Amino acid sequence: MSGTEVSLWKHFDWMMLATTLLISFFGLLMIYSTTSEPGPFVPNSFVIRQAIYLVVGLLMMGVLASVDYRFLSNWTWVIYVLTLGLLAAIFVIGHSTYGSTRWINLGPVPVQPSELAKLSMVLVLARFLSVKPRGQSSLYRFAVSLALIGAPFALVFVQPDLGTSLVLLAIWLSVTLLSGARWKHFLWLAALSLPVGIVAWEFLLQPYQRQRVLVFLDPESSALGAGYNIIQARISIGAGGLTGQGYLTGTQSQLNYLRVQHSDFIASVIGEEFGFLGLLALLVVYGLLLWRMIRVAQLARDTYGELIAAGVATIYLFQIFVNMGMNMQLMPVTGIPLPLVSSGGSSLVTLLAAQGVLQSILMRHKKLNTQLL
Repeated sequence: MSGTEVSLWKHFDWMMLATTLLISFFGLLMIYSTTSEPGPFVPNSFVIRQAIYLVVGLLMMGVLASVDYRFLSNWTWVIYVLTLGLLAAIFVIGHSTYGSTRWINLGPVPVQPSELAKLSMVLVLARFLSVKPRGQSSLYRFAVSLALIGAPFALVFVQPDLGTSLVLLAIWLSVTLLSGARWKHFLWLAALSLPVGIVAWEFLLQPYQRQRVLVFLDPESSALGAGYNIIQARISIGAGGLTGQGYLTGTQSQLNYLRVQHSDFIASVIGEEFGFLGLLALLVVYGLLLWRMIRVAQLARDTYGELIAAGVATIYLFQIFVNMGMNMQLMPVTGIPLPLVSSGGSSLVTLLAAQGVLQSILMRHKKLNTQLL
């Protein structure tokens, strides 16, 4: 390793890595709690698989941190085409689970292209919107950026995967706003959203997706059906009280009253076992992680890096907000995982790889500043 490379690694954000590892290891403990039988502590297949994905994700983080993030801008359109290709391939060779076709099996390894699309679209939008300085936004550029996100959004939406498609929209909104898009363009889009929303509700949403929204408003109307898990999640968090019932001793989770508890509803198990204070502590650590990501955006010496950092922070923030909200019956159930905690290999690897790009931006901000001088 040359002296220049050693100098770059001095700017690596070890606090971001430490908070990431803390949350990820806590996630492994919670996955064990939600998937194990009472008895001696023996890691099961869920925990082992998640640990392997964690190692792969950390390796990806290291690789991407060592690569100059500006190099990725040269491959923007290749990344975009590959993303669309993978999302389209779902409908040909995809594997269906719970009524959705979201995974491609690569041998023993299932890959979820919609998770990879999150980071891909951050890179694509950041590259497109950073070409011109702020203040030079136009309706044409606004429309093109919307079209860029529209294609993967549509492919994810029809899988169907409403949750991930909403994450893609959140990425587009944050990156476009930060790039200096004009407010009047957003107002025009908002005016169109009402009729589009009505059409989507009537003709595009699957029956179970409409039912999720209706049941969210009144879970007791389908207490043994679509509202069952919402009610159980509420009971789980309520049973935890202030300090929780203790690790591996939650009634709702250990007796399997709560479904999908290792992924979408893992926050309810945390609330039951560690209580309100446990959830609050997790949110504090998440807040620290988000602060380090926002810091990358502030230190970035070019718009491209700034927009990437904003997009990655949006992925984390939106997923934390929606997942916690649906576990507390503040948001409809959309199937969005809790970052770094919920079981899921594609999600974990993508989130860690995204942090690798942020580390690359941070490690090179001093060098970029020197070049500008």
